[in-house]
Amino acid sequence: MKIKRFEAAGFREALALVKKELGEEAVILSSEEIPGRSPRVEVLAALDPDGAADAKGFRMEGLESGEPPEPKDRVSLSETLCRYRKTGEDLSLRTLVEEVKRLREDLDHLKGRGYRLRLPENKQRLYDALKEQAIQEDLALELSEQAERPQDLVPLLARDIRGGWNWSERKIILLIGPTGVGKTTTAAKLCGQAVKRRKKAGLISLDTFRIGAIEQIRIYANLLGVPLVIAASAEEVRRGIERMPDRDLIFIDTTGRNPRDPAYLRDLQAVFALGIPLETHLLIGGNLSASFMAEAWSHYRELPVDRIGFTKMDEAGGFGPLYNFLRLARMPVAYVTHGQQVPNDIAFYSGEELAERILNRETIQVVPAESTMH
Repeated sequence: MKIKRFEAAGFREALALVKKELGEEAVILSSEEIPGRSPRVEVLAALDPDGAADAKGFRMEGLESGEPPEPKDRVSLSETLCRYRKTGEDLSLRTLVEEVKRLREDLDHLKGRGYRLRLPENKQRLYDALKEQAIQEDLALELSEQAERPQDLVPLLARDIRGGWNWSERKIILLIGPTGVGKTTTAAKLCGQAVKRRKKAGLISLDTFRIGAIEQIRIYANLLGVPLVIAASAEEVRRGIERMPDRDLIFIDTTGRNPRDPAYLRDLQAVFALGIPLETHLLIGGNLSASFMAEAWSHYRELPVDRIGFTKMDEAGGFGPLYNFLRLARMPVAYVTHGQQVPNDIAFYSGEELAERILNRETIQVVPAESTMH
């Protein structure tokens, strides 16, 4: 969507400018006469190439008379956003992210020029509450328009969140993610949770790059009483898996490096090329900036990621950014970690439970096993 303000001596001239730059499908969002020594007209217009004809505004058609349109209902920007997301499903994710980024920049520009979103009082309260939880502006607007009451928000958010964990499945889990997100500690927590549930677990470490990493995971393996294999290559990962034929769950810890590094991604691709069935968990630090989360996803999405694990939530300002990221990545959540204690500082939330924490900013508590096991 492209939003732009036009100024002219009269409404007819302003419409001509809109038509020339945005075309016949432009929507007039608002118009205002500015008095003064040199009176002028300001027109706020928008163009959505995928559906401008349906937007709530004033179409260019029928406005050739030069008279300002009669007042109508307030324009719904979030409705336009919803429609854009639907028509944009066939676009690549990268293209969609860029378009949403440009839309946010347009909104910021409008706010900087003194324009404000005006909502009915009850909607404004919902919108403000969502913004307080660090939910980004376009998503907060969309949710506040869809909800009638505060209690409507949890199911609305839960609709976009898939969570839970099935401990009955036998699988090999590969943990990947940027430097410092806590992959080794998370691998140990998962291994410990498996042991608590009387599952046979094993650890494999590909993290031979970081000083002290091997000693750290060796300590965890000894404390948990599980076998550990140190692998320096993808082929050694295969041999390590073959040495654990009786394990219910095998957790593979990998080196954390800059996701912009092509060599790092090639090393990970070598593991996938083994042809071994893997469930890949991308770990994202809840304490990271929104821009870093989005950039990391733009690189890791090239890999066969299955689930997202959010870490270091004890260092985060709230849960709202998790919802922002999940709307971008469209991936299920495996777990949320919130401290250094192994194996306890980890929670396996359902979509509704995570939605409640996003909205309420409650202190994280470990969810009882009965509520998370299938």
